[in-house]
Amino acid sequence: MLLLVASPAVARDYHVDSQRKFEAISQIEMQPGDAILLKRGMQFSGMLAPLGNGSEEAPVRIDSYGRGKRPQIHARGKEIAGLLLKNPSFWEVQGLEITNTDGSDKDQGDLFGIYVLAEGEEGTYRNVYINDCHIHDVNGMVAGKKRGGIHVHIKKLKNSSFDDLRITNNRIENIGGVGIGNDSSCGGVKLLEDGFESENLWTRVYVAGNRVDTTGRNNIIARVSKDAVYEHNILANSSRRDTGHSIFCFNTEGIRIQFNEAYGNVGDTKNKDGGGESDRGGFDADYNCINTFIQYNYSHDNLWFCGIMKRPTRNVVIRYNLSQNDRAGIYFYGFDRNKQAENVHIYNNTHFVRRGLEVEVFAEGRTPLNSTFENNIFYFEGRGKWGVHAEGINTVFRNNLYFNIEPHPSETVPIVANPGFINPGDVGTDIDLKTMAALGGYRLRSGSPCVDAGLKIVGNGGVDMLKTAIDSEGADVGAFELPKTSLTMGTK
Repeated sequence: MLLLVASPAVARDYHVDSQRKFEAISQIEMQPGDAILLKRGMQFSGMLAPLGNGSEEAPVRIDSYGRGKRPQIHARGKEIAGLLLKNPSFWEVQGLEITNTDGSDKDQGDLFGIYVLAEGEEGTYRNVYINDCHIHDVNGMVAGKKRGGIHVHIKKLKNSSFDDLRITNNRIENIGGVGIGNDSSCGGVKLLEDGFESENLWTRVYVAGNRVDTTGRNNIIARVSKDAVYEHNILANSSRRDTGHSIFCFNTEGIRIQFNEAYGNVGDTKNKDGGGESDRGGFDADYNCINTFIQYNYSHDNLWFCGIMKRPTRNVVIRYNLSQNDRAGIYFYGFDRNKQAENVHIYNNTHFVRRGLEVEVFAEGRTPLNSTFENNIFYFEGRGKWGVHAEGINTVFRNNLYFNIEPHPSETVPIVANPGFINPGDVGTDIDLKTMAALGGYRLRSGSPCVDAGLKIVGNGGVDMLKTAIDSEGADVGAFELPKTSLTMGTK
């Protein structure tokens, strides 16, 4: 007889070292402070779907014990997920390896590696942490935005949300669908003529330090949240089955997408049905969003750097990013026939394009809308092009630097010069996103025409890509501020 019975009064560690115990553990209701510990070196088949909840003082943990390789859960395409957390609060998961495929490349349904689902019980779900898991080989290489690696969903509820959701330091690769995503049946943002209204937005959402590589659709989709932070993520080889930006936000307020690296989003610019919006950039400010910040990111070797959707979105700030050798364009204004996007401010970004690439600033002839470009560097080793509708609608260019490209038609006082980078064009891949030190070749030399030449921008974030303080009275042009100590040393 298998003994896995807990005392309700005392927290207990459940050591799972056999398939029999693995199947039995999902029948026990966990109590605050309990831990499910899977033995390292073991492989388990099926789905782990534990019951119960922890408390603020004593979360329930899922972890490993012993020595050797991390424990593996193989759902084999027969279960919705390798790990399912249903209506969870105060759960902390780490150290697992999960697959969920029958081994074929075909579509096996709505499958996940880890699936967190709120359904049937209204409320606020709190403190769900997923850290240091390896999720790989989920489904075939298929599309779909609401399935994939690690997903958190609210379904069939009208007044519910998540608070304190953390998805950190995971490795997610070879995923059908989306690497990391969330969605809600009852959360959203609606822009009004004189403001906006929101309901059931998730709070304290933090997605950081993850590596997401080779996905059927987007690497990450960020939805229904207020003041969420997505940072220090590697976003690689997105959208192998259908088009999509590496990361985008939707129905968000105050999101910050920062200190991420995105690369390898290339391929057919038509979706699998032959139409669509041709999304293949590293980053995207999508619609039904307000107060979006895309900042301090490194985009390279995608078809383009950043998308801005022209359906309802307001107050988009794109600042202090580096785009290096994005292959076909730099900015992509999606839903080109729409005109609802408002107040797009794009400033202090550095764009570098190597010789031999045929790149338009506005990809695929798209039309910029209600946008202001200030203090940016557009550097082309060959000859740069703007795109056929580059003049845009209510689009202003002020104080940008141009090298091997004609100034924008609306530019008021262009800076036409070599910016004087230290050593541009060779940053590489998979950089240290905590320090961003690999980007140092884009720092300015003393005597650069960019130094102290920037327009003053209120609320500019205070630091550049390398966290160098920005001189409030004499900011530089581009994404990299020359430290005043360097300037002083260079003049001695």
